[in-house]
Amino acid sequence: MLEVEEILLIGGSMVRPVFFLFLLSVILMVVYWPGLSGGFVFDDYGNLISNSVLSQGTLSKDFWSAIWSSGSGPTDRPLAMLTFATQALYTGSDPWPLKFINVLIHMVNGVLIYILSSQVICFVFKQRSTKRDWLISPELLAVLVTAAWLFSPMQLTAVLYVIQRMESLSALFVLGGLLCYWEGRMRLIGGKGFAWPLIWTGLVAGTLLATFSKETGVMLPLYAFLLEWVVLRGRGVGGFEPKLIFLFIVTLVLPGAAGLLLTVPSALNGNAYAGRPFDLAQRLWTEGRVLVDYLHWLIAPTPNALSLYHDDILVSTGWFSPWTTAASWVLIALLLGLAVRLRKRAQLFALGVLWFFCGQALVSTYLPLELVYEHRNYLPSWGIYIALLGLASAWQPAVAERSKVLRTLVLSGIISMISLFALFTAIRSQIWGNPYRLAYFEATTHPESPRANYDLARNMLIMSPDAKSAIFHMGMTQMAKTSRLPGASLQAEQAMIFMAAKNNLKVESMWWIDMRRKINFQPMSAEDVSALYALINCSNNNVCKYTKQDRMQLGNTLLFAMERYPKDAAVVTLYANYAANVVHNIPLAYSLMQRALAIMPSNFNYWNNLVTMQVALGEFKNAQVGIERMRELNGKGIYDSAIRIAEESLVNKKSAS
Repeated sequence: MLEVEEILLIGGSMVRPVFFLFLLSVILMVVYWPGLSGGFVFDDYGNLISNSVLSQGTLSKDFWSAIWSSGSGPTDRPLAMLTFATQALYTGSDPWPLKFINVLIHMVNGVLIYILSSQVICFVFKQRSTKRDWLISPELLAVLVTAAWLFSPMQLTAVLYVIQRMESLSALFVLGGLLCYWEGRMRLIGGKGFAWPLIWTGLVAGTLLATFSKETGVMLPLYAFLLEWVVLRGRGVGGFEPKLIFLFIVTLVLPGAAGLLLTVPSALNGNAYAGRPFDLAQRLWTEGRVLVDYLHWLIAPTPNALSLYHDDILVSTGWFSPWTTAASWVLIALLLGLAVRLRKRAQLFALGVLWFFCGQALVSTYLPLELVYEHRNYLPSWGIYIALLGLASAWQPAVAERSKVLRTLVLSGIISMISLFALFTAIRSQIWGNPYRLAYFEATTHPESPRANYDLARNMLIMSPDAKSAIFHMGMTQMAKTSRLPGASLQAEQAMIFMAAKNNLKVESMWWIDMRRKINFQPMSAEDVSALYALINCSNNNVCKYTKQDRMQLGNTLLFAMERYPKDAAVVTLYANYAANVVHNIPLAYSLMQRALAIMPSNFNYWNNLVTMQVALGEFKNAQVGIERMRELNGKGIYDSAIRIAEESLVNKKSAS
């Protein structure tokens, strides 16, 4: 009777990988297919749907601007935006094709993960001093690691959350760069030609391409260093290769030092955390618990744990507040210490553990990012699976222990785990396939999450046929509940005001009072600024039928926000927008725009707004100076259209005067 492994490995050596990868790809598409019918979520709206330059009409005229329109991170992530802009030209804002391409990218990454896994595992196996076979062969172990990574439920948000193509695309270039580096190293070890061009190309070109997809791409040289330190160990054709030291000084040490010099000072002085409900120390304490949660969700995920939103997490305020903070950091220290200690004896375990934690070094340390996102584990999670499955299968037991029963049990256990992963991911995909179902599931499994509850209320209001329907009242009730949750932004109050004003219902004064209370006691976030802007824009578009009292309440709220945050250019600009477009106080709006520019003189949009006012007021010389400043800020050429419109407006106004 054939063993499980013998059944799985039947066929030729070249046929097996192709067959398994094809089979995994088919299953992957089946698992994710239900989720393709879902809609956009969260940051998809700000980056894609509300991005005016991604409309088909604008794209055909100004494609270049769309590529640089993200505004995310220091690079604007142009390669990822290039893919979105290209698709938008042909499919518009339909989420189905966007999600489908995301699945294909995940599928391609699975192939690259298999190649990397196979190369690393086989290299480790061949370098062992003891030649006893592992419990599971290296070839099959690489397939199992790939399957675990592909079907992990934690990967779903990097696939069906459309904008997180940035994460998966960056990972594609990281993996491609690492494989290029690996091929160069194999050539260097074997004394073959063209080794160093491949090594340098893998690290430099791979890092640039990955980083212009998302900033996590800068981790590529660190991943390469881990492969070198744990697995390759600096080997060259005649022993240790000293040129590798120079390589990593140039690609890892110097860029890393420059990055620290640029980012650490603002984190230490607190400026970077002004818009966060936690400080640097609290973030670092909390991230220890978050990293342990990631490990739990990667190895043994539960239905009520994984979520699009994790804004309900308790922030740690000390080592023992809560006590799991210290316990989590102790566990992390033990894992890292064990990995370093076993670097030569258990290379797969050491590589995997170090890979995971180094992969989190950028997004889970001192940078003022949000505390938890599942997609941050997209590439780091490979380390967990190669470490876990390596421990389970890459044993060197004595002959007596190498029984068929033991091998079958281990292999069956791994396959069962992967099958459960696929089933769990398929269930999540089914939930993601319907916007209301997703919103309901998120809000019921995370009842203290403001974002999940807001999303549920928002979907109810979208589905309501009119203000008299039962679901409309359910949505307003749910929105009121959301507004009272700890840490809730201004979005819930904004939505209630919007829906009431739009449907000729009374706008409750308590909603305005609650907004001002939150502005007073909570840091002003980007979501809060967007919520206030939506209320102004609603009036400008004549969607909201504000009464005189409503307009006064809006003005008082904006004025209160500006007095509370006098050095926040975005908040000052909000009040300028209100002054110009709601109460038509142009002199006040003009002075406020000048104030915003004094705070943030490098903002192109602020200059554009000021020039528009100057043209309207007949201040032609000042407007010409402003246009010159706009040209100076147009380094990438992405504002050509806006500058052209401003120039034409100035010429026409001059001619008419």
